Amino acid sequence: MNNQVESLKNLKALQEEAAKDSRDYKVYYKLGDYYKDQGNVRRAYLSYIHSLYLGNEKEDVIHVSKEIDRIKKETPEYAPQVSILIPAVPMLAQMKAILSATLALKEDSNVIVLLDWEESKEVTDWLKEVKDITLLSVKGLTSQKAYEKAVSLTGDGDDLLLLDKGSALLNHALYHLRISLYRDDEIGAVNAVTNGPAYDLTEFETPIKRADGYAIEHNLPGDEHMDPLLVPSCGSVLVKRTCWDEINGFDPSFLTLEVAEKDLSFQLISIKKLTFVCHHGYVYTLVQPQNNPARLLDYNYFHIKWDVRLNYSMFSRPEILALITDPTDTPLKVLDVGCACGASLLSIKNKFPASEPHGIELDPGSWGIASKLFPVTQGNVEQDLDYPKEYFDYIIFGDVLEHLNQPEAVLVNMKRYLKPGGMILASIPNIMHISVIGDLLNGAFTYQDSGILDRTHLRFFTKGEIIKMFARAGYEILDVGNTRVWVSDDQMHLINKLCALSTSQTDAFLAYQYLVKAKR
Repeated sequence: MNNQVESLKNLKALQEEAAKDSRDYKVYYKLGDYYKDQGNVRRAYLSYIHSLYLGNEKEDVIHVSKEIDRIKKETPEYAPQVSILIPAVPMLAQMKAILSATLALKEDSNVIVLLDWEESKEVTDWLKEVKDITLLSVKGLTSQKAYEKAVSLTGDGDDLLLLDKGSALLNHALYHLRISLYRDDEIGAVNAVTNGPAYDLTEFETPIKRADGYAIEHNLPGDEHMDPLLVPSCGSVLVKRTCWDEINGFDPSFLTLEVAEKDLSFQLISIKKLTFVCHHGYVYTLVQPQNNPARLLDYNYFHIKWDVRLNYSMFSRPEILALITDPTDTPLKVLDVGCACGASLLSIKNKFPASEPHGIELDPGSWGIASKLFPVTQGNVEQDLDYPKEYFDYIIFGDVLEHLNQPEAVLVNMKRYLKPGGMILASIPNIMHISVIGDLLNGAFTYQDSGILDRTHLRFFTKGEIIKMFARAGYEILDVGNTRVWVSDDQMHLINKLCALSTSQTDAFLAYQYLVKAKR
């Protein structure tokens, strides 16, 4: 135990050194020594590589090179190589800026494949003259076919960095993506983060340099910058080659890179591998995706294939999970009712490594994904449950109670599965939100595909009725918070009038959902 504590102190000290000067190559050499001592030779190798490419003192460079050569000779299977796949963009100035930045930071990449759909003759002609890349014409090919062809040009066993269209590498991004990929065996892919839309740019090297300055300050070592995802949120993804080969790469039915990558993450889940987002793997994107009719086709096919909709059931609920305030090393037992595809369960396990997350999910498609990650029951919470009595520390109802025939009876029944002092955490839509009241005053109460008037909602609640329901069910409410959405000036004007005509306060009309923490 003392050795483990001392080791963590040493790692923390190295992270603090990197924060002072993230381009100090000596820090990454020390990190290499740290990971070697921990027995993670892959991470050691990648740290030495990063140190080598940042190094500027001849003797130190020679010393690091010898360490790298030793690993390659003694344990070649632990020296992961990477190939970078870059899609061309049709504007020459953008293409030059992207390629210049990426080539400067490619480190020991085996192959750089430039996929050219030949949207611009000017760009194609220029790319033909560029050294250090393998130019591949993919004119007329779908994304899946293009990337399948590109992968065939990479080194055998190379991990694959698929940069999004218009994205450029920034300082440390490649290192942090690679070292994150080898945190442990459960990880099959890692996802970069990028900027929001960049409009009206007329010159492209300057914004990349500015973003690089940000990356130097924020692309810093530390596994705490990693979070599990169900699907990538950014189009730049690094995939372990062993996993890519096991699932045979992209599904050929997808036409766009965006949805093919999301499907890839679901395929990884099917072989018990996860995708993590790396908040310390920031890349810069110059070109924003255009509306592509193939995207809608891909979304529809994804739904057919997995029985899951990409704009639903994919997201964690941080506002609910923030109500869990136990120390992170607590061995919590948590049940998420209506857990969808398991995003919140992933977040719980990531924040509380000793926890035991469980779920209940009625939808067969979502259950099919979540059950590959955690013990998830496919069933109806309004029926008897097969859990031990007084087993859970927390039971979560994230937008679930309003879907039930008898939500109060379910809360009463849940008491038998909660430990004494255990908690119910719930988010419940507020039927008094001004968006509903405003329409109701004009004679409209129109059900929708989602939101407060979701057509699958069976029950509706105000704050007062929520408090009464929990009290009748025998719970002590510890906290009632809320979430809010944007309201217009006209809506605020109406709220002021309603408050003048009633005993209700402004908050009653602004709360979109109530967040309840209640104790058994």
